[in-house]
Amino acid sequence: MTSRVGTKASAAAFMQRLRHDHAGLSRMLRAIDSMADRLGTEPETVQPLLVEAFGYLLDYQHGYHHPREDRLFASIRKKRPALADTLHKLSEEHVTGEHETAGIAEELAAATPDQLRGRKGERLAARIHGYIRHSRLHMRNEEAVFYARAEQVLGKSDWVEIIGNGVGKGSQQDPLADMDALADEYPRLAAHFNLPTRQSGQDRTNSDEPGEMHYHVLALTDLYGGLMHEGLDLTRRNARRLLSVRGPISLARAVTSITADNLRFAGQCVTRPSQWVLDSGTDFLVERLRPAPDKVGKNKSQ
Repeated sequence: MTSRVGTKASAAAFMQRLRHDHAGLSRMLRAIDSMADRLGTEPETVQPLLVEAFGYLLDYQHGYHHPREDRLFASIRKKRPALADTLHKLSEEHVTGEHETAGIAEELAAATPDQLRGRKGERLAARIHGYIRHSRLHMRNEEAVFYARAEQVLGKSDWVEIIGNGVGKGSQQDPLADMDALADEYPRLAAHFNLPTRQSGQDRTNSDEPGEMHYHVLALTDLYGGLMHEGLDLTRRNARRLLSVRGPISLARAVTSITADNLRFAGQCVTRPSQWVLDSGTDFLVERLRPAPDKVGKNKSQ
């Protein structure tokens, strides 16, 4: 019985870590999005930040986060054949996404500020914006699997394999969740996020660990931030469609496309916050109903 409870707790912690990683990734994507807009006009300022940002994506998101997801997806595929194609595609996108991240990081590191002020900077900014759009879509598709609680089909042996195979990598924490770690590895990003750098000799143990609701509120902030950016992208896309109208037929096509995309976006504005409420509400109730460790110890001693 104790072993089963321990496995459930480990599985819940594993899924929480994935959701926390997504909250951090959403935050980073928003920062990269705003930096890319300034790449052609302020390269001296944003280029070093973008180099660190893509270094973070390669080191943590691709180095630690995606391998955890791949192990989870592989196990779910065995139990839920209906999700096999979706999960296989998500894992394939991890590979192609890592190649694209590395390509952008290499181009950023090799360019000079003078080059970035010209067409090279415009092309690179467009490439980064495309990367961000793809990453957000990829993350939404993953969260559709998470919110559906697809991991509940997994048993104890599945979780032992998923978590056990990640020993060494699974213990890595997201630097965005630890201001000292972020400042140590990515000082410019820490300054950008207004996180203080660690002073020499400062004791890390005095800092309080953020509570579970802190992560859920951060995820909600990132959710609406993502919707805002998607709304801006939709506005630009609609404007381009209207500007390309050359006659009644092209106008009808543009109106049809604009209407379909607007309705789809409106649906996302309703369903995604609702999914957050269901997911966060469940975790919040579980946390509230879970007995405190000291009470558990007292009950056992009686």
